[in-house]
Amino acid sequence: MWSRADFDMLTRMVPFAVSVDWDVRPSALKYGHVNSLLAMIRALHDQGGAFVDSKGRSISTLRVAPLKRKLTDRQKRQFSIVGHNTARPILIAIMGKLQVDVYFNQHFFVETATTYRQYFPSASVILQPRNFLMSHLVPSPGSWGSDMISLTCDWSGTFILEAAVSDLTGRVRRNFRGYKLIPAKDKYFLARRRPPVSEQRLLKNNGFTKVILGDDVGMCWPSLSRAVACYIRNQSARLNKKGSA
Repeated sequence: MWSRADFDMLTRMVPFAVSVDWDVRPSALKYGHVNSLLAMIRALHDQGGAFVDSKGRSISTLRVAPLKRKLTDRQKRQFSIVGHNTARPILIAIMGKLQVDVYFNQHFFVETATTYRQYFPSASVILQPRNFLMSHLVPSPGSWGSDMISLTCDWSGTFILEAAVSDLTGRVRRNFRGYKLIPAKDKYFLARRRPPVSEQRLLKNNGFTKVILGDDVGMCWPSLSRAVACYIRNQSARLNKKGSA
């Protein structure tokens, strides 16, 4: 999952052309993030998914830009927060009546009930079915005034896949702050090798009880494919239950 060879393999497995703006020479971590996205797309395609962009247009070429994770742009016109109406999914997978938003390197916006602090953990790939998204008003991120935004989320349908090529130190470790505040059951961590005991404890404390290990696509694919298939079955069952209610 961490090399150009894996990227080349995955680009042949997805149902459209892929163009990546690497910005600079791609690192193993960038390959890991992009390859995680492509593997997720392939797994959704195996579940019968057809793909459109955020405006509902069929995708012939997917253009990926693995940008630095940031809260806002300099003019603060574009929030990189999952659920905010300006944080659009990179694509939407359509499986019958079920529509799943696919986000790449996006942030969650989490407010705590006990403190004033706001948390912005980000993940390589995030899935959320738009069939169940609910909106509520919250203070605008970083605002001390009365300006509000409409935040959409569906924690029961949130699937998180985070990938790290090395140990959970420094910036990678800090990114996990706030994950424990996200009440989603499907939290998967993708790594080259089994983390040390201390890092396994960190993952568990933040809800990552499911770890996928592997140095290449072939090693990671069975576990990831099963996880996505299970997720789609559960969300389809929720949709059927909702329709019969």
